[in-house]
Amino acid sequence: MGRRGVLAAAVAVIMCVTIPPAGAAPALAKPYDFDGNRFVDLAVGAPSMRVGSVRAAGGVVVLPSSKKGLSRREKVITQSSSGVPGSSERDDQFGYAVTSADFNKDGYADLAVGQPGEAIGADWDAGSVTVIYGSKKGLNPKRSIVLTQPGGARIESRWGSSLVAFDSNVDGYPDLAVGAPGSYESGGGMGGSVSIFAGGSQGLGVRAVAVVTAQPESDPEIVEQDGDMRFGAGLATGDLDGDRDTDLVILSTGSDSEGNWYPASVTTCPAQTGRIGACRRILHDNGLYGYTSIAVGNMSGDAVPEIVLGSEEFTEDLGPGFISVLRLSRSGGLSVASVTTIVQSSRGVPGSDEEGDAFGQSVMLGDIDRDGYADLVVGAPGENSDRGQVTVIHGAAGGWRATGNYSYSQKTKGVPGSAEKGDSFGAGLTLLDHNRDGRLDLSVGAPGENKRAGVITTLPGSGKKFSTGKSHTLGLKSLKYRYPAGARFGNNLGR
Repeated sequence: MGRRGVLAAAVAVIMCVTIPPAGAAPALAKPYDFDGNRFVDLAVGAPSMRVGSVRAAGGVVVLPSSKKGLSRREKVITQSSSGVPGSSERDDQFGYAVTSADFNKDGYADLAVGQPGEAIGADWDAGSVTVIYGSKKGLNPKRSIVLTQPGGARIESRWGSSLVAFDSNVDGYPDLAVGAPGSYESGGGMGGSVSIFAGGSQGLGVRAVAVVTAQPESDPEIVEQDGDMRFGAGLATGDLDGDRDTDLVILSTGSDSEGNWYPASVTTCPAQTGRIGACRRILHDNGLYGYTSIAVGNMSGDAVPEIVLGSEEFTEDLGPGFISVLRLSRSGGLSVASVTTIVQSSRGVPGSDEEGDAFGQSVMLGDIDRDGYADLVVGAPGENSDRGQVTVIHGAAGGWRATGNYSYSQKTKGVPGSAEKGDSFGAGLTLLDHNRDGRLDLSVGAPGENKRAGVITTLPGSGKKFSTGKSHTLGLKSLKYRYPAGARFGNNLGR
């Protein structure tokens, strides 16, 4: 399995003054409930979508929900939408990342959209984030703001590549964390950063209240580097320290390029009254790299949730894609107690390891069968010549169940469409309860479908599995968008 080392280290945090908003606020809306009707909508990123004559400008499609589930009354939002700051430009990749929270606590969820390809002046791929506020009629593009990287734009910073919302300062207002995996920070981090913007009664502030930088390498001459590379490429949240506040988890994917090799790492930043707490690197893995996904949830029923990482990389030891489950300990401070690997040849996991499967490119955690254990959903968009597959692995005491796990593809009975080479079913995943029946629904992106126009397939929750008989597929073509070709609709789903 390769050599593995676990290292805990302090991580640089550049702090600014946070002024807590005064006065009480209305009840907080659930993420993605943009119109406040208590039903969770679906936001689908299409970062390669053509907008008018502009290719790869990107867009986000919002599908509202009701007790009947998702509807086709979509709202398409781009940088050309009236009220949205900026303009649609080639390779902006608007919709590369999306997240949601009620940042101003007005009872309507808001949407944050990353466009890491955005050029700012002469700085290409500098990146920015657009925040669109919700209202009684849903998202209102005329109530939008744009956020940019603290300290000024940097070339190839790709600021906005990852987004997540959490209450970093425990004031009752969700805050926004923004990843910039290409950034080189003057504060010592050499491979990425994460900026945090505070929510309040007026919405998100446009000035960051904290910037977390990567752990720098201590010796640039060593072959096996000990710094972080692509820090902030993945973000997740969860209550790791047991104080009922949601903490931030930052992924550094590492790199295996010749002469530029860095192991992957995981850094945690606890939420803390008044400001985010001191961040600490809890994992620095000398045997693994190339992670593309991250999730937090309690698969094993332990007192501490697990951090789950997915990698689409082929390694000699682990094969074509793998999952790393990090079991944590709070003894003497948060640390990694063990790392367990799941591949398609692991006990009870359907399928087999085949070259190019990309098992683990996307991961999600949620209690699908409502037994108190978080279940793991794994996307393998490279399965069967890029036709794609999604595997569900049930959580259980001690890790995961050895029986009763299953998989879905476009060949599964009841799932619409057909499995075609290049569809990449499973590239995007989300688990949300759209119709408020208490069961999680699974939406799967297949961005390669129909000559890379892309589709999403939603499988409603049924209590034990997902209902393929009631599943349905939507794409830009069926939604009658004028320029569906090459949009890669479903590449990123709001979670």
